[in-house]
Amino acid sequence: MKIRSLIFFLLLILNLALFPQYKPWYNQYNFAYGTKAMAMGNAFTAVADDLTAVFWNPAGLVAMRSPEFYFAYQSESQTQEYDPQDKIIPGETIQYNYNLSSKLQQINFFSVSAPAEFWKMKWGFALSYYRYIPYGFKGSVQEVLTYMQNSANSNKTTVNFRGSEGIDVLAFSTAAGISEYFALGCTLQQFFSSGSQHLQTLNPDGEFHEQYIESLRGRNFIVGMMFRPFKTLSLGFTFHSGLKNKFDSSLLSWEVDKQGVDVNLSPKSSLAQVVLPAQYSLGAALQLVHWLNLSFDYSRIDWQKGTIENYYDPRLLLPYPQKTDFSSEQKNISNLRMGMEIDLPLRQWLLHLRGGWFADRQLYVDSSDQAVKISGYTAGLGCEISHYLQMEIAYQRQNAAWKEKGYFLQNQEVSSNYSANLLKFSLTYRFGRIFKD
Repeated sequence: MKIRSLIFFLLLILNLALFPQYKPWYNQYNFAYGTKAMAMGNAFTAVADDLTAVFWNPAGLVAMRSPEFYFAYQSESQTQEYDPQDKIIPGETIQYNYNLSSKLQQINFFSVSAPAEFWKMKWGFALSYYRYIPYGFKGSVQEVLTYMQNSANSNKTTVNFRGSEGIDVLAFSTAAGISEYFALGCTLQQFFSSGSQHLQTLNPDGEFHEQYIESLRGRNFIVGMMFRPFKTLSLGFTFHSGLKNKFDSSLLSWEVDKQGVDVNLSPKSSLAQVVLPAQYSLGAALQLVHWLNLSFDYSRIDWQKGTIENYYDPRLLLPYPQKTDFSSEQKNISNLRMGMEIDLPLRQWLLHLRGGWFADRQLYVDSSDQAVKISGYTAGLGCEISHYLQMEIAYQRQNAAWKEKGYFLQNQEVSSNYSANLLKFSLTYRFGRIFKD
């Protein structure tokens, strides 16, 4: 018992987006909490059998029969680019090119839990931390205007960005097994912490810098239900309440002169108001045979109600989390997801082979005023090293292609292509089963 307590203490010690001028690199509102959830295409509302249940469906906590510790590490890379755009004028042709690349590496989730039994019911409690909006992306954006008759002297603008930390959540969760077939759970999310982004712009006019520090306060809640009418079928429902609170932002901008000295320092600040919309999810999990599990999810987010107001201008009411005044409104969106898990005994280990597919519509739209859809596939592996230790790994590939309004002419459609690769690793440590099923 002393050894387990020491390991628990060491694991605790192990306990980390916005692009206001160019295209956001994190406008994909795609939560990827949990290695198992991601490996199953995030079709996890009716599964929710690890500590990421605090987000996906807190009612799933009642199934845990031992204290647990969980943490997850994620690595993500994104690229986005336009097809080249041409503008023909008398005696000249101009071509426009755009591409973006970014990376993010972080521990984005950890949690501890404890089960209990009282009032003739099973209970589950958890304390969790996770990153809600990461600012830690690092990368660059490049825009190039090329006059074809003088292609050796392109007009190039490069923005290098780097960030740290982000807007985080401290979550308190509880769940109760009302009966053998029905469970309820609730998570209180407390938003805290600040994110910072540094942008370095290089163009023919010189070198310019901007440093943002931003934070969001407030709290909302997640309510989840789990219903098991049959041993082989589980149904889940989750509701995430909205949030309306203050959004603090400070901006320091400056230039670098030819001697390398910082000049024209200009500090600004803003106390804006953010509205995060409500969302809900419906899910079903089916065990066809004892070694094969399937899951299905449908979710909806009312992004038309997501706004940021008075952001450095008391007259502005903009979409959130996009802080650029896009010409089209963001839409209410629906997402479809599917996942599967195959249990494979291998000597003294139990392997879990996982895969999934998803089609997530985003909060921004294409040139036809339709929400952009990011789809892809996932794969993963879980390994029960012992009764106490489980290790998991997952991979997700995202792809999207859509039409946007052209750089030169608004009525000219241009193809935009996006791709991302996510790799996640997690560890679960159980401190011995203390309650029987």
